[in-house]
Amino acid sequence: VTPARSRRIIFTAIAVGLPLVLFAFVELALRLSDAFPREPLFIVNPTFPEYSLANPRVVQRFFSRPEAAPSVSIETAFFSSKKPEGTLRIVVQGGSTAAGYPFGYGASLAGMLEQRLRREFPARHVEVISTALSAVNSYALVDFSEEIIAVQPDAVLVYAGHNEFLGILGVGSSLSSSKSPTVTRLIMNLRRLRLYRGLENLLAPAIAGKGGTGSSQGDDGTLMARIAAERRIPLGSALFVNGEKQFHLNLGDLLERYADAGIPVFVATLVSNEADQAPFIDGLEAGAVAMGGSAQAGGRAGSGLPLATLMKLAGLGSADAAFELGQRRRAAGDTAGALEAFQRARDLDQLRFRAPSRFNEIIRESAARHGARLVDVESAFRQATADGIIGDDLISEHLHPNVDGYFILADAFHHSMAEAGALPEAGTIVNAEVARGEIPVSGVDQHFGEYKLIRLMSDWPFTDSPVEPVLPKPATTEERLGRALYDQEVDWATGQRRLRDYYARGSNRHEYLRVSLILADAFPFSAQDQLTAGRALIRADRHLQAVRYLLLADRYRPDDVSTLIELSRACLASGLRDLGGETLERALQIDPSNRQAQRMLRSLQGR
Repeated sequence: VTPARSRRIIFTAIAVGLPLVLFAFVELALRLSDAFPREPLFIVNPTFPEYSLANPRVVQRFFSRPEAAPSVSIETAFFSSKKPEGTLRIVVQGGSTAAGYPFGYGASLAGMLEQRLRREFPARHVEVISTALSAVNSYALVDFSEEIIAVQPDAVLVYAGHNEFLGILGVGSSLSSSKSPTVTRLIMNLRRLRLYRGLENLLAPAIAGKGGTGSSQGDDGTLMARIAAERRIPLGSALFVNGEKQFHLNLGDLLERYADAGIPVFVATLVSNEADQAPFIDGLEAGAVAMGGSAQAGGRAGSGLPLATLMKLAGLGSADAAFELGQRRRAAGDTAGALEAFQRARDLDQLRFRAPSRFNEIIRESAARHGARLVDVESAFRQATADGIIGDDLISEHLHPNVDGYFILADAFHHSMAEAGALPEAGTIVNAEVARGEIPVSGVDQHFGEYKLIRLMSDWPFTDSPVEPVLPKPATTEERLGRALYDQEVDWATGQRRLRDYYARGSNRHEYLRVSLILADAFPFSAQDQLTAGRALIRADRHLQAVRYLLLADRYRPDDVSTLIELSRACLASGLRDLGGETLERALQIDPSNRQAQRMLRSLQGR
């Protein structure tokens, strides 16, 4: 190598390396100064730092400006900041269905499973952490995975796929970075850099509406009405193929990450309303005209066209014709033919708020390829119907289950985890019938959710133009409290506590226990809520489960004699004699003249 050539190599290396060194220096400086921070998935509760929760602002990490993000957040639920030894910890990922919309956390996959598992394993510490968030798709799932791995879950549960086209960063969304999955993935990775986020922040006013900075807040109507930039995505079109590719790549990446970390993953097939949700936008203009225009919410009157004409139009791509064909075949008793037609109608519907059939194929293929456990939610729903066709008996509108449907979803995951050996041997077997009767959904949650559904379906795409929601007049205490919550006259906790008090006055022990446990699980640092739940469990002869709640009450109110007496009662009934005796001795140290504690201790000592 000549000296001249050596100098050229050195100068070239300096020319290339200097900007990289400068970039690394600026990035390090920004990190040290904590400039342009990225919203974390989990945050520590500042009041009770022993607990953490999902960050209510985490959706902002996908936008260059916080105000551009939609007003959606992960339901607040607390878990231990440091995973206690022996804890069974499960994390849930997905969109609004995984989050339990519109009924809230109690109807969610995390809420129903946590309640059931705590009943089954009363001596274990059980945490089911939800990271489910409305309007997000597989990009968010992959983006969250690193932080989920860091909290050391024993399993991850995934129910997602409906938001791939029109969710945040979806190929047809108004909140998209790019219509190309490759470009979007690049931008997602760049957003991990402080320097990139700083440049985005500085340039955001000039590029508003580009690169995921468009706002969903400024327009009237529901999020569904604001988020759908591409309202027509034909089956097999370039946008459709990009959405399919996006889901396939991201799901494979997600499952591979967990496999590399040695974390079992349970990924579920998807369900939506086949029989009672007509297509939103027909896939064939001529078909829409022949059928009398595209349908909106639910079924509609028949077109009167001959069966052969319907079959021809459906074959040409008319979603409306396929839907009516399904209705006619079902009425004629041709269940298999009806299901095929209904699924074709959903796949031809150009407004992509429901995942197409192909997505369940992708889920099955990806689970097999990456060693994940497949949870066949689709089959579970079909088995719960009269003829194997999913409709509004289990689905509230186009895709969100009703409360019965949400239980089937949670039960399918529970069955799959038990079958795979992902759960310890149960101390108490809680069958589906018992678990369904104890779901953590109160009357307030039920009616609040129903009111939200009425509001949702009073806007596009369920109506051509928004109409004023008409809510039924409340007739019961549950309805009145649900309406008060909907009208923002009370907050969630106040509504639940008033309902609990109402049940206490009326001696409805079953519902009193349900709401007591809902509140105790929502506020693990509230000594009074833990004590109330513990007492209710003792009355229900569930003493070992009561111990868990009373120990929490004791942690946050250590000198309360009434808590210690209840705790000792639960311990003794559960066979925990040593702990019961120690608790009684503590009670007598605080109140030596307490006759109840004296009597219980004498009985324990055989005197």
